[in-house]
Amino acid sequence: MLAKSYHAVGIQEILTEVEVPKGSFYHYFESKEAFGVAIIEYYGEQLANIIRNKLLDTQHSPKERIRAYYLGVRSYYAKNGCERGCLVAKLATEVADHSVQMRDALKREFDKWTGLFADCIREGQAIGEISSRQDADFLAEFLYTTWEGTLIRMQVNHELSPIDKFIDGALDLIIPPAEKSNERK
Repeated sequence: MLAKSYHAVGIQEILTEVEVPKGSFYHYFESKEAFGVAIIEYYGEQLANIIRNKLLDTQHSPKERIRAYYLGVRSYYAKNGCERGCLVAKLATEVADHSVQMRDALKREFDKWTGLFADCIREGQAIGEISSRQDADFLAEFLYTTWEGTLIRMQVNHELSPIDKFIDGALDLIIPPAEKSNERK
């Protein structure tokens, strides 16, 4: 699905690829849509674990952890190519209008990820590293939405420069440093 698209891949192609009989598929999933929800939830939890591992690394400051997460993703795309992007973002643009169940699963995963970033931003605000002028939830939502747009642009351009621009500039614009005299707590 990542290489093609949700709609371009049929159940039979999936079953052939993973060498599973059709009856077994329908034992676990009532439909391709239910399978799509399961993919979103599985992928979402895998990504949430990666985000947690980076954002809970207390050897670095909160803002350094956020930057390290994005640098890690950049390294992944540098190694594996820019063509495929994020599976959940790809599914979001393809199925959100057609499937309430998949749209709800996508929203839950996006909310989970942005919540992890919001917690890290709050921590940065509490220690005076990140500006408190904006609510951490707002900043996290804006940060992650901007990131998903960055991945789309990376796919369109087939190059890493959108990620580089995001890391070099957008991070400081979206989660600005605290003003030294006014915002320290």
